[in-house]
Amino acid sequence: MNCQPLAEDPRAVARRHLAEAAHGWSVGTWGAIGEFQYDPDEPDLVLDLDALSVSTRRGALHIGDLSGATALAFTGDDGRLREIAFCSPREGAGRTAIAAVGEGTFDLGIGAPHVDMLVRLAPGDQATREAIDAGLGRPLFEPGNPAGPAIGRASPTRIFRSALASLEVHQPIPPPGGRSPAGPHSHLLPQHLKEGRLRSPNAPLPAGLYCGLSLYPRTRL
Repeated sequence: MNCQPLAEDPRAVARRHLAEAAHGWSVGTWGAIGEFQYDPDEPDLVLDLDALSVSTRRGALHIGDLSGATALAFTGDDGRLREIAFCSPREGAGRTAIAAVGEGTFDLGIGAPHVDMLVRLAPGDQATREAIDAGLGRPLFEPGNPAGPAIGRASPTRIFRSALASLEVHQPIPPPGGRSPAGPHSHLLPQHLKEGRLRSPNAPLPAGLYCGLSLYPRTRL
């Protein structure tokens, strides 16, 4: 794909598109990504364009500090705009093992330099908490780590956090072989994470930049 910086202020780009339900958003890396979208008649929709945040029963997107960020437009050979990537050199925690980061909230340690994947357990979910506690300090996909299977069973809220945005998915994790639900959903693919890529090879970024938020204009997820 072709890449071109946008002259418009990144915050203005984000606000203009956040106001419409037609667009898709994501925060993630190659192998671990959260996707968000809302419908025009979304139940319990809370949209705050001044704060650049939107939340629903199914998920949430909170766009943070875009000062110093660069908005890059990716177009296909047909000239169609496929993605606007909000980028900066800012990094995340970059953990490579499971860590507790708050009451009932755990960083899964996916090892990406710019995006952290966390889970927030439902109050009272003691069984999942015990499984994750048993996996603290260990890589998520280490053989015998009980945390991963427990998370798959419980479907806690998944949180994808970068220096530019935080995206939450409340909808269930599909069973093996199942399909992701429409709207907010997440993907965690260990075989892709092992490749160490940060993005699709079809849409590389300029050196020194990380994508902290992606916008897919007029795209249904």
